Amino acid sequence: MTGMDMLNALHIQGDETIAARLEKYNELVMEKNRVMNLTGIKDSGESLIKNVYDSLTVYDARYFPQGGSLLDLGTGAGFPGMILAILRPDMQVVLMDAIRKKLRFIEEAAEILGVSNVTVVHSRAEDAARDGAFRDHFDVVTARAVKSMPVISEWALPFVKKGGIFAAMKGPGAQDELRDASGILSLMGTRLESEKECILPSGEKRVILYLRKNSLTPKRFPRKAGEAERKPIKAVRDKR
Repeated sequence: MTGMDMLNALHIQGDETIAARLEKYNELVMEKNRVMNLTGIKDSGESLIKNVYDSLTVYDARYFPQGGSLLDLGTGAGFPGMILAILRPDMQVVLMDAIRKKLRFIEEAAEILGVSNVTVVHSRAEDAARDGAFRDHFDVVTARAVKSMPVISEWALPFVKKGGIFAAMKGPGAQDELRDASGILSLMGTRLESEKECILPSGEKRVILYLRKNSLTPKRFPRKAGEAERKPIKAVRDKR
């Protein structure tokens, strides 16, 4: 499957330059993966589907404003953050992860590809969300297969500006996770705006939850490092 095949299949506008960069980024990931554990996928063709195509499924032009700001939380090997940065060079894209060596790879790859709208940040979400440069700042925040919804919502939503979108990339259990996260979503003034179901060419089901944040982040969120995982807020009655 080529870059243009993927864009066309998902009805995403993009030219041959963008398509070529998507393919090249996948090649760079596969090359680096021989010496560094970036992804469990070892085959280039499989990676195009399960990493690149999968990353593109989160894209919906309605939620990615012209000249806007994007944060990819727990970016890992740069999926979906680098893919979105390639697709939307007008947006300022921040890729955040707690593993520095993966971020170094992303910086190197961005330089090779000539992708200049990417900044990497080495930090835990709980720490960075207390920084005024990031808190309540981004038009859209993405997270791909990062923790359960009650946990990732507490980590991600403090970065989303009032009126912005958290795009959570999930699998078949998305609705159950969404119900589990009702407590933290309520406390964060956030509601589900829309959802999108996709089937990858390899057959796996993906669900994208687009959540609109309608208020500023309460001062007590996010809680201290590790607390969201130890004591996830799963229902409104769990307020504390």
